[in-house]
Amino acid sequence: LDDLAAIVVETVQSRRPELQPKEFLHELRALTEDIDTALIFDEVITGFRIAPGGAQQHFGIRADLASYGKVVGGGMPIGLIGGRAKYMDGLDGGFWQYGDDSRPEAGMTYFAGTFVRHPITLAASKAILGFIQREGQALYDRLNALSDDMAHQLNAVFKELDAPIYLANFGSMFKVQFEQELPYSELIFAKLRLKGFFIWDHRPCLLNVQHTQAHVDAFVQAFREVIIELQQAGFVPGDGYKKQVAFNPNKPPCAEAKVGKDRRGNPGWFVADAENPGQFVQVSQTV
Repeated sequence: LDDLAAIVVETVQSRRPELQPKEFLHELRALTEDIDTALIFDEVITGFRIAPGGAQQHFGIRADLASYGKVVGGGMPIGLIGGRAKYMDGLDGGFWQYGDDSRPEAGMTYFAGTFVRHPITLAASKAILGFIQREGQALYDRLNALSDDMAHQLNAVFKELDAPIYLANFGSMFKVQFEQELPYSELIFAKLRLKGFFIWDHRPCLLNVQHTQAHVDAFVQAFREVIIELQQAGFVPGDGYKKQVAFNPNKPPCAEAKVGKDRRGNPGWFVADAENPGQFVQVSQTV
């Protein structure tokens, strides 16, 4: 199968080697239709995360089959396969209706699993999918914009501090990446945990619908502190920490900013959080 996949990819690239990812996928869709081959999307990571219709909706493609993971059940153990009747009839026997004399019209392939038809998992899946259906695209627009803003803020911080790090994201999914090998990179994640932010070392991460702009801003601020502290100790390359200006209580970054203290007791500038009345977001920081 790997060899076949490689041949298909090589065929597409030979047709139009300049293709961008989205164009490549559309070309691949056209090729598989020409040779009557199933196009299968692995949506275990992207399904119900980048858009209600997953990567297929995002790239404007309808696959023949698609697989989904635990996101369907809100984290409960479940897997799901969906697709065209041409292929799915082999699993469920085709159209039939419970409670009458109808029966599967096609031959079925036997399959089973520990959580097949598990009532708790199915109830969780129904609740999650109903929530996504009710909220619609607006939910993803907000969440993806929040993640894009986090990546923009953090990458600006890394550039400012001259740190060989960047945050890559695809919608709400993100991962801390390194432009060079850092022998003590685990210290970054350890120090983030000490500041209240759990990031599994070197693994992809996700924002969810409970996260707000205040969470993102606090995370960016904590990450900035971590990089400065590790640069000062010599564990992260770059001397950006030397360029930082000490807190000046007489120079607010904007007219509505007020002086307050962060979680470490250091003075800083804060503005009202529009999404959470009575709460404030830090916009400047002592270094």
